[in-house]
Amino acid sequence: MCFQMKRFPFYSRFLILISLFCLLGCSGNEKQLPELAEVTGNVTLDGTPLADAIIDFYPQSSQEKSNSRTSTGVTDQNGKYTLMYDNATPGALLGDHLVRISKTDGGAEVAGPEMLPAKYNEGSTLKATVTKAGPNQIDFELKSK
Repeated sequence: MCFQMKRFPFYSRFLILISLFCLLGCSGNEKQLPELAEVTGNVTLDGTPLADAIIDFYPQSSQEKSNSRTSTGVTDQNGKYTLMYDNATPGALLGDHLVRISKTDGGAEVAGPEMLPAKYNEGSTLKATVTKAGPNQIDFELKSK
């Protein structure tokens, strides 16, 4: 009986310590994300896939602007992109977006002179609507002139 009494305090402390770690791990440190939808698509320039272009979706409604997070993607060699809400979360906010597409001669990772007309980036006239919580396919067919 003496032996069991000595073990009881050790196990009690061990169980309390494990419980505290579990509570701290589940304490709500996870970020609250708004409703997002997967957005993918293709970008072409004069009918040819546009590689290494940066695609930005800027939310336009007042509710979306309060979240004010731009979703961004980069086209691959085939002109395909997938938007990311942040570094770990794919998607874009539901609703209307102003879209800017930019490409420099140094590619997506190097600053340089813009290769696309301003109507696709600085003075963008591109719009897109993310309409559903499922996958959204939004393609852009750009013209060099």
